[in-house]
Amino acid sequence: MYHRLLRIFIATADPQLAELLQGIEPLEQFSHEFIVRPEWDEHAAADCAVVILDDPHDIGGLIDRGHAVLNQETVLVACFPLASLPALADVYHLLDQVWVRPLQPDHIRASFQKILANIKGRENSALTGKYLDTLIDSLPDLIWFKDARGAHLKVNNSFCRTVNKTKKQIEGRGHYYIWDIEPEEYAQGEYVCLESEEIVLNKKETCLFDETVKCGGELRKFKTYKSPIFDTDGEVIGTVGFAHDVTDLQNLMIELNILIESLPFAVMVTDEARNITSINQKFIDLFSLVREGVIGQSVDAFLDESRAFTKSKRWIIERGDEGTLLLSQEKILKIHDEQLLDIFGVMAGHIYLFFDITLEYHHKNRLLFDANTDYLTKLNNRRRLQDFMRKTPCEPSTALLLADLDNFKEVNDQFGHGEGDKILIAFSNLLQSIFPSENLFRLGGDEFAIIIPRAETSRQVRSYAEQLLNGFNHQVARQFPRTDISVSIGMAMDQDDSGNFGELFKKADMALYESKKCGKSAWSFYAAPSPAAP
Repeated sequence: MYHRLLRIFIATADPQLAELLQGIEPLEQFSHEFIVRPEWDEHAAADCAVVILDDPHDIGGLIDRGHAVLNQETVLVACFPLASLPALADVYHLLDQVWVRPLQPDHIRASFQKILANIKGRENSALTGKYLDTLIDSLPDLIWFKDARGAHLKVNNSFCRTVNKTKKQIEGRGHYYIWDIEPEEYAQGEYVCLESEEIVLNKKETCLFDETVKCGGELRKFKTYKSPIFDTDGEVIGTVGFAHDVTDLQNLMIELNILIESLPFAVMVTDEARNITSINQKFIDLFSLVREGVIGQSVDAFLDESRAFTKSKRWIIERGDEGTLLLSQEKILKIHDEQLLDIFGVMAGHIYLFFDITLEYHHKNRLLFDANTDYLTKLNNRRRLQDFMRKTPCEPSTALLLADLDNFKEVNDQFGHGEGDKILIAFSNLLQSIFPSENLFRLGGDEFAIIIPRAETSRQVRSYAEQLLNGFNHQVARQFPRTDISVSIGMAMDQDDSGNFGELFKKADMALYESKKCGKSAWSFYAAPSPAAP
């Protein structure tokens, strides 16, 4: 808050007048310094805000001398009797107030307080003007105030720099002079400045315009906000304008569009709310969309409600550890979502890049398939089983079957590995007819593992073993009558909820050993050993 010291000069021989005024409290933010002299002292009165003259002998000459040395803002007050009024006709107009003698204290107090209020109002008005000037001059954008005829009443420094003129040259002048443009040139160009002023005056509301302005021989693009100014009666008396130069930004957007159009993949740009602001032609071609139907839409509008398909239903959305993929019959796209940050590190939007990874995707899947699949039977291999056990918990009631082909080595020795391969393929086909493929594993050679998650009862597990044994005898062994091939099965079930695949394998292996010991072509279910007798 500001503070102002008011110096008050009183030329009087009456001590009561000075005492009366000194007893009046200063207004808020003001303090008083009284200078009382029995006669006029121009040096003492020179810098005073209020000068009070009280000399009945030469009041006219005193008023004339006082006015000559005081500044325009000094309040000049004279005290004299009514009888002196005709003699003061030539200087009466120089006074701000007249106090008639004999002085009445209440009237003097009220008049002096009014003088103080006017001074404070003037100070506040001047300070408000400084606030306004400081504010608009500190902004980089162009700001101006106009009357209803289009004459500029006030502009900021940015405005002056743009038109290369001073405030004194600009204030009171119109559009053509300020912008150095002829009416004929204005009519032939893309200028809308004057028309937009008329729109604001007629609508009586703030409006936003895109305006082209000629600055220093070059054209500039402005985003211009214009608002009407109303007087106390609600009548429009002028306009205030605020112009932001977006030429460089628009040039940047053109360069950005050139850039994204030259990229070899589809691109989508959004604002911070994920509303689409730009796409390139490759995006349009790839997704068979119309630019006008995409710009301004939310990214979510690109997807359906389930988020599983794009709106065209041609692309399946797959989200995983490696990011988001779009899959179609012909292509596989990987979406790279990168945040766009402004100069302060605040997110201003997103850019989505759609990379065609069709060949890499299929090649990787082929490698994964080959790495985790037995080349002969196409069942999962031992590596896939180890990966399965590492990632998948052994849930309660999980059952495990281990199957081993009996006399398989003799088949290879007598009839060759080709015959053995045929038996392995026939057995894998049998397994896939009974169990889901994802639960089948070839451990190597003639060993196979079958995992049954959440088996209902041990009886159900035994039923699977019977089905597998009977199926082998009828579908596999009969295909190779000259061999003595059969299958032995060992089973175990996690009935105590240990959640340990390792323990389950040990138990199933022990049961398999029992089947072999019992003469092969049999199944055994692991049973815990009986406690030793004391």
